[in-house]
Amino acid sequence: MLGSSLAANPTSQGVTCPVNISSITPPIRYWKPGEQALIRHRRRDRVRHAWPVTVVHDGPDYTALYLRPGTPVKRPVMPDGLPVPRGMPYAEAARMPHKIGNDRWRWNHMLTLFCEGDPFSVGLFWEEADWAFRGWYVNLQDPVKRVPTGFDTADHVLDLQVAPDMTWSWKDEHEMAEAIRIGRFSQAGARAIRSAGERVIPVIEARQWPFDGSYGIRVING
Repeated sequence: MLGSSLAANPTSQGVTCPVNISSITPPIRYWKPGEQALIRHRRRDRVRHAWPVTVVHDGPDYTALYLRPGTPVKRPVMPDGLPVPRGMPYAEAARMPHKIGNDRWRWNHMLTLFCEGDPFSVGLFWEEADWAFRGWYVNLQDPVKRVPTGFDTADHVLDLQVAPDMTWSWKDEHEMAEAIRIGRFSQAGARAIRSAGERVIPVIEARQWPFDGSYGIRVING
């Protein structure tokens, strides 16, 4: 069973809707703590990654999902079933035929946080053995879509990584340049993706949620 001690929540600006949308749209089904859901990353309507996760919190304020080391996951592999080599140039990997294969989540405990409509999620990572905190990872992506199995999104290549001492840096800028070159993103689309990341930077530098240390997660046996 999974428990959490997330002590602070993000806040959102409320808006007044001129009609009662609950009368014309189905109510949102929020997942309960401890339930099992699936995060899927898609591209061109095909699933590329699938991670079974445990729900820590799901509500109108934010969603928190836990991925345990050793969990079976789905990820792209080469046609012969071998992993895609690390360090393969982005354009080459994009052209290479692949299929979805089996793997396991390794090395880290991961807590994924996101808010409805945000074009990013924030991952918090801890070492598998001793739970030493490793930092945050801002994954730029499509706003998460709720589906019957859990949550769907699409990765935007460019990301931000934040060390425990709060120093941050862009990640995969070269891959983003290659994605633009081969036509995956337009220049305008790439600017919008980077702008989404730039909006997170003041939050990091101000040490606001979820970069304020008000996080905590532990596994309870039994």
